[in-house]
Amino acid sequence: MADISRMPLYRTIWRWHFYAGLFVIPFILILSLTGAAYLFKPQIDRWEERDWRGLAAAQRVDADAQVAAALAAFPGAAFHSYRIPEAPGDAAVIHLGLPGGTMRDVAVSPQGRVIGSADPDQRWTAWLARLHGKLLLGLGGGILVELAASWAIVMILTGLYLWWPRGRGLAGVVWPRLSLGGRAALRDLHAVTGFWVSGLALVLLTTALPWTDIWATGFRAVRAEMGWVSGVQDWKGGLDPHAAHDHGAMAKAMDGAMPAHRMANAADAPRVKLDRIVLRAQAEHMPAPAIIQPRGRPICSGRLTAMSGR
Repeated sequence: MADISRMPLYRTIWRWHFYAGLFVIPFILILSLTGAAYLFKPQIDRWEERDWRGLAAAQRVDADAQVAAALAAFPGAAFHSYRIPEAPGDAAVIHLGLPGGTMRDVAVSPQGRVIGSADPDQRWTAWLARLHGKLLLGLGGGILVELAASWAIVMILTGLYLWWPRGRGLAGVVWPRLSLGGRAALRDLHAVTGFWVSGLALVLLTTALPWTDIWATGFRAVRAEMGWVSGVQDWKGGLDPHAAHDHGAMAKAMDGAMPAHRMANAADAPRVKLDRIVLRAQAEHMPAPAIIQPRGRPICSGRLTAMSGR
């Protein structure tokens, strides 16, 4: 039987596997470390907000008064969302849009005093997200991450081809032959470990691509062409940063969902007090961080949101 390792196709795929590995391994290390660190976002955010927690809970004011205090501290700002305090002595965090286009997280004590604020883009977890998604390099960094993810898929598929048993026994295929020692043991350890992790790695890579730039734009075009989805894209990603919040599509969807006379009545309907929505959310025991957000505001990724209808 001919030695397959000497065949031109095998040697070509081996070279693809080798060079793909050289390119993607540094990116995989960075993405793995930053992704693992981002899993601790709640703990990191709590540490950053440690001065906003454990406050006196007596003489509390309602949520509407807290929002009013935050807006008074930042004239001209627009209310975007209200994060329900996790404990009675914690400050509420009101997310505001400032006139210059920047955002601000404003901490308001249970008594209705503004005790601090932070730029959400300057938080540690926001920095981790930018490093993980774009290597702190903007659009160019995002494209590099996309290329690395795409070539990682090539590396896995070519590695599976090289690993394929081709009539061999289970040793060196399902478990490594460490008793061989030397290069043979290292080769088995590499091939067998790669086989066992390849499935999970492919799932991680392919499910991440819709949140990228070029791949997401392609996915959106295919979905539109095939008529699979009507309305607004339900994930963030793509070269157009506003595509996920197409207000024209939102309005069209709303028009189809509600008759004109009911829309007119809804526009004249009285607004529900924010405090009433907060009490309802607390009664539902929503896990933290629970955020109440006025209808029509962009949804903040990574947050649990209770839509308020204000």
